[in-house]
Formats: sequence, structure tokens, C-alpha cells
Amino acid sequence: MSSVDIKYIVDELQSLIGSRVDKIYHDGGEIRIKLRTKEGRQDLILEAGKRIHLTTYIKEAPKMPSSFTMLLRKHLSGGFIDAIEQYDFDRIVKIRIGDYTLVAELFKKGNIILLDPENRILAALRYEEFKDRAVIPKAEYRLPPARESPVEVEWERFREIVGGSHIEIVRALARKLSMGGLYAEEILLRAGIEKSRKADELSEDELRLTFDTMKSVFTAEPKPNIVYENGRMIDVLPIELRWYEGYEKRYFKTFSEALDEYFGRITVEKAKLEKTRKLEQKKEQILATLRKQEEQMRGFEIEAKKNQEIGDLIYANFTFVDSLLGEFRRAVEKLGFEEFMKRIEEGKKEGNRIALLIKSVDPREKAITLELDGRKVKLYLEKSLGENAELYYEKAKKARHKLEGAKIAHENTKRKLREIEELIEEEMKKELNVKRLEKRKKRWFEKFRWFLSSEGFLVLGGKDASTNEMLIKKHMSENDLYCHADVYGAPHVVIKDGRKAGEKTIFEACQFAVSMSKAWSRGVYSEDAYWTYPEQVTKKTPSGEYLGKGAFMVYGKRNWFHGLPLKLAVGIVSYEGDDFVVCAPVDAIKAHANRYIVIRPGGLKKSELVKRIKHIFEKWGYRVREEDIMAVLPPGNGEITEIKG
Repeated sequence: MSSVDIKYIVDELQSLIGSRVDKIYHDGGEIRIKLRTKEGRQDLILEAGKRIHLTTYIKEAPKMPSSFTMLLRKHLSGGFIDAIEQYDFDRIVKIRIGDYTLVAELFKKGNIILLDPENRILAALRYEEFKDRAVIPKAEYRLPPARESPVEVEWERFREIVGGSHIEIVRALARKLSMGGLYAEEILLRAGIEKSRKADELSEDELRLTFDTMKSVFTAEPKPNIVYENGRMIDVLPIELRWYEGYEKRYFKTFSEALDEYFGRITVEKAKLEKTRKLEQKKEQILATLRKQEEQMRGFEIEAKKNQEIGDLIYANFTFVDSLLGEFRRAVEKLGFEEFMKRIEEGKKEGNRIALLIKSVDPREKAITLELDGRKVKLYLEKSLGENAELYYEKAKKARHKLEGAKIAHENTKRKLREIEELIEEEMKKELNVKRLEKRKKRWFEKFRWFLSSEGFLVLGGKDASTNEMLIKKHMSENDLYCHADVYGAPHVVIKDGRKAGEKTIFEACQFAVSMSKAWSRGVYSEDAYWTYPEQVTKKTPSGEYLGKGAFMVYGKRNWFHGLPLKLAVGIVSYEGDDFVVCAPVDAIKAHANRYIVIRPGGLKKSELVKRIKHIFEKWGYRVREEDIMAVLPPGNGEITEIKG
């Protein structure tokens, strides 16, 4: 990211001021801060030397947090972001969280450094020492000299530092005002000034035009976009640049979203490559083995064919070869090999036809090699014609035998290749260790516990004292029905438009009321609940009594259900165009989901129960966050009694 990019992203990140730090994760050069904001969960990513922005691409956290992670969590968890600022116009961002400051250095290799209230280094991603400063524990953190900002620089100062430079105008802009080469070229392109001209050779009017154009570029309305070339991302920008005119572009509402998509896609591709890297290496080894086996097979085929043809050639020239062998055998017996060889050489000089056919003589093996119909054939003088031919047939047979063995090995290797390719394909289909955190605007009813009854009525329940109060005061109308469990600490439950509901919906709402009460955490299996009309529920109390937040009085007749079972189901329910994780009475879930998991009070820790439910959902192809499951389950431990799907 350039200094210009950082200016735009820091402006956007001002919306995070007041957010609470929930959790911090560290992986390589990346720090991810999970925040609780007005908009719900948001994740801020800082990558040393590269980037800072909100992200929806969530990597699987390392199983063992690093010491740096633990230090960051110790000092920052639970703290609130008080300020996010760019240091002058440098590639440095300072995030103040309570008494501490987290510094993201986004230049060169970069670093991420935690400072105490006295500006001393508590921890850093990487410790190192330079000529003018040291990033080591307890050392004072020193910032580099301040830089001129193209956004804030005045005309007189611009004319002094840029107009007085003896270098090309493009380099003067890029260096003196720290905007980087791309933005310097964009300014000159818009101004119509040749970038190679010396800065001090520009006229006053040209210099002024450059200044005004620069100001217009950096005060332009943000128009975040990713630039593509041949379908490949090549840049991500906070504003529209003429430099990329004619390129394919994709636009975003915020620069943070554009950065997230750009770097997120790169992260996903890296994760895919990393996930299959070892398998791909194994595949390359298998392919190399296949190539070697195929070469061997071709060699065996050639060898078998050649020897078979020589054997056939010997028999095809039976009379001539048999006669020749007899003559040569008798000559060697009479003259000896040395004299025989001498006579052959003399015959070649004289142009003797038979002598010219002989290409070589091997006294040790008592063999001659002659040319027969264009082929070199080695014949052993002590063996008959048939025995000589058989030698070649035997070689052909052995070569064919080796070829068969090589074919079997080749098939086995091809099978291994298919297996490794299937493994690679399976790995690519599996969920990566980088997940996309899907963001959507929360619906009003998600402030409460809720479900759709089997008859299609919306049922709402309070989560705590505040939502109990809100539900009754703001969201219960005269056409609704009110339900409550005969348990201390039970939520208020409202059936919207409940006067039209049948007994089945009322039963489910009352069962929901007992299941979401503290009775679940006590491990009981049944409780009582009742329903009434909205006008019976009020804040009015007898004289001298007071009701706390979330508490209401119920007057008049109560309609009871006794011995309601504490039993719920968890499933994915579609409602108003979105899919939700919902925990509700079994019949209600069954009416709206084909697959569901039935639970009841039990001995399994809630966190472990969440993980098991998530694992089942993943087997079904649903991608659900643990926190979404945790939010809908009743309070306390439980157990799975049935899996439908």
C-alpha cells in the first residue's frame, strides 16, 4: 500500500473508533483483531509491510498462539479503540487502544509493534536494530522524520521543494511528496506534462497546473476499484485513475472491501497452493517415474523386435549363413584366429565379397560380426546356425518378458497418479483454512431468540433483561399472545399475531419458554408454562412494590401446559430471503428444515456441543460459524439425541 492508499483507508477506519477488542490472532506477518462494533463483529487485519483493512477472509487460527499473540491479548483484549491515525504522510498507522498503541509499519519488510503508555516497546513482530533506531523490548519507539503530504502542502512549499528539484518531474513528485510512482504519473498524465522533463525546467504556469491537478486527484471522491488485465487482478485503488483507462474494473462501496477482495483472493490462492503443495510434489515424482517407465518400455520393444528380426534373418539366409559358419570354423581350426583375422584383412584390401561382409572379429568369444541385409549380425563359430538364431530369439523373449513387467509397473504407476489426482481434487473441494465471513444486515427479530412455529407464526423470546423489556414494551401488540415458563429467570415469549394461532403453535411457544429458561442448565427434563393475552401483562405493581428491568406482572387467568419436555432441535431455516441457524421445538424445526439435530439437557459442555453440531452441518454442506450456533442454543450443557438427515 502506498501512503495515498493508507490515507484513504485510515479515513474509512475512523468508523471503528469506540469498538471493543474481542480477540487477537497472529499468523506469520499478519495480525487479525476481532472487534465488537456497532455493526456487530468486524475483523481488522494488519499485515506488516503490506496492508491494513477490514476483512471477511478468516484464516483458521494457529492451534498454539505465539508469545506475541499472548502479549497482545494480555494488554489489548477488552480495550476500546480510541484513535486510528496515519503518521504524517508515511506508511505508518497508529492504533490507540486504551493506554497502549499498536503501530503498523507498512513500508518495506514492515513490522507490528506494541507500545506502552510511555511510548516504549512492549513487544514486536520482529526485533531488529538500525543505524538510527532500535526495535527491541523497553526501547523508546522512534518514528522516522516527518514527510510532506501532497494533501496538505501549500503552493509556496510545493514550488520550493518540487519546482527546485534538478530531477525529472515524475521522480520529484514521487519522492518529495511520498506519493509513489503511480500517482505521480497519473497527475502528469492528467496535466498533460511529459514526465521525463526536469522539474526545475517547468514554467510557473506548468508547475501551478501540476499542483492544482495533484490537489484535484487527492480530493477526488473515493471510487474504490480493482483493476484486471486478461482476467487477472493487477491493482487495487481507492480512486479512479486515468492511467488504467480501458482496463476492466470492479467497483466497491468502500476501499476496505476492495482491499479485502484483492488480498483475500491472493490469500485463498496461496492457501490452495499450500494445501496441495506436497501432493503436487508427489504427483511430479510419479510423472517422472511414468516417463522413465515409458522410455524403458520403448527400449524393451525395440530390443525385442530387433532380436526377433535378426533371428528370423539368420533362418531366412539359412544356406548362406550355414555355409559361411562352416567355412570360417574350418579356417580358424586350420589357421588359428590370428592368421584368420590377417587373411580377412587381406581379403578386404583385395575386395573379396565375403571378407567385406565381415565388420569385426572377436577372438575371445570366437565370434564374427557380419552385415546381413543391412543389419549387423554377431555369429558364434562354435555354435550351429540354429543355436546362433536361438540366442537372438532368447534375447527377444527376455526383452518381451521385461516389457510385460514394465507394463504392469506402468499401470501401477498410472493408478497411483489417478489416486494422487483424486486426492488433490478432494483437497481442493475441502473447506480451506481460509473462510469467508459472510456479512449481512441483521434483521430486527435477531435481537431476540426466535423461531417459526410449525404453523408459520413468528415466535420471539428475550435473551436478557434488556431484550425482555424491549420485547414486551416495543414489540408486543394486542393481536399477539404472551407465554412464560413457571421458572425463575425464564424469558418472556411472544407469538406475533398469536390470536390467530392454533394450539400447536401455542404449545411450541410454551415449550420454547421452558427450554430457554434456567431449567435447561439445571438438567431437568420437563417444566410447566402458561399463556395469556397481552393486556394481562403490565409494569403496574401493587403499592409499595417495584419491578426491575425486564420484569412484568401478569394479572388474570393463566392457561397452563404441564410437564412440557425440555427438548429442542437445531436446523437451517429460510425466512424472508435469508438462511438462519435456528434452535426451536422439534416440530417447528421439522416443518421448515429437512435436516436437523435434536438436543436436550445433558453432560456435554456447551462449547463442545457447538463444535459437534457445526461438524454435522459441515458434513451436510452447510458453512456455519460456531458463534452463530452458540447464540441460539439454550443456556447450559446438553447432548445430541437424534440426527435427522
